[in-house]
Amino acid sequence: MIVLGHRGGRGHGWPPENTLAAFARAIDEGADGVELDVRLTADGVPVVLHDPTLAYVTEGEDRRPVHRMARADLPRLEGDAEIPSLEEALDALRGKIVNVELKADVAGSARLGHVPDRLRLARAAAAVVARASGRGAAEIVFTSFDPLTVLALAAIAPKVPRGVLVDPRMPKATIALPLAMRPAIVAAHIHQRVATPARIERLRRAGLRVCAWTVDDPARARALAAQGVAWIITDWPAEIVSLRRT
Repeated sequence: MIVLGHRGGRGHGWPPENTLAAFARAIDEGADGVELDVRLTADGVPVVLHDPTLAYVTEGEDRRPVHRMARADLPRLEGDAEIPSLEEALDALRGKIVNVELKADVAGSARLGHVPDRLRLARAAAAVVARASGRGAAEIVFTSFDPLTVLALAAIAPKVPRGVLVDPRMPKATIALPLAMRPAIVAAHIHQRVATPARIERLRRAGLRVCAWTVDDPARARALAAQGVAWIITDWPAEIVSLRRT
């Protein structure tokens, strides 16, 4: 069972999510790597941030959209933490597994925000990964909820493994979407709520690696691993890593 820290790790006592400090703690707790989120700044720098605006990471003090800001203008976070670039994150995670999720929000959606140019994001992220490959790179897998982004990555960076994320609100897509995207992907990243034994087995029989997110209950993680889930993404790496010692 491979364990990845979700945005490094999250919850009480953790450094701010998606920061180098959070990634370092996940590795210190025994995680095999991390899952992180990537967006593009106005000046074309892929940075590690989940939400389309700064509201969440600044506790509402700064609501500016990331895609309209230059990298140099991004604020410091709690504890003077920096919003890292993807390049900085990959350098810090050499030799580890890094699930790079490219955000692909729907334009005009109040819930999701806006990624103005998903192809530009894919190209920029792929360029960073290509540069990192010459510096003792991490083991990268690209993922996205957007099938077109995943397919674009297959053309732009064909040697980098890819997986598709499946929205848990669309349970019928749990099997159908990953199967439809073969051979452009190697993995199906599914929410643990829709990770039934039958679905896991069907995906595995199709030759796809199954990753479940976000699994914070050790008993659930143990059950998923027994059913064939190969990768677990969790907010609490230490608790899930500890299962490998029992």
